[in-house]
Amino acid sequence: MGFNHTLAGTIAAVILPAPIAPLIAFLSHFALDATPHFGRHKNIYPYSPGFIRLLVVDAVLCVISLGFSMWLFPHLWWLMIICSAASTLPDFMWLLRGRVNWLKGFFRFASVIQWGERPYGWIFELAYALFFVIILLYLS
Repeated sequence: MGFNHTLAGTIAAVILPAPIAPLIAFLSHFALDATPHFGRHKNIYPYSPGFIRLLVVDAVLCVISLGFSMWLFPHLWWLMIICSAASTLPDFMWLLRGRVNWLKGFFRFASVIQWGERPYGWIFELAYALFFVIILLYLS
């Protein structure tokens, strides 16, 4: 789910200096994707009504997560936006699958690390979100 990538990106913005934070935020995406998480649900597949609903809910949660983080650390708003974009970028890159030949290796790698996608993965997503919010609150 994108909102956990967003939260991970905002944490990178809080604890790391500006030149390094976006890179670590980008890499955090793959660390999260390599853990158990939501996916491979029979009713949610690309461009299905369930998928579109999930994207809308996830987008709203991303905005709320980013807003919450910027409320806690208003002086880092610009870095949080950059790091949130960096941490969610790999999911947007899937739109290029099959269209950009030089990204084939990326898609192979990204597919292999998705071993933990499960329909019940929302439980893990909730746990990660709670963990990230606690970290942000602690850091504030």
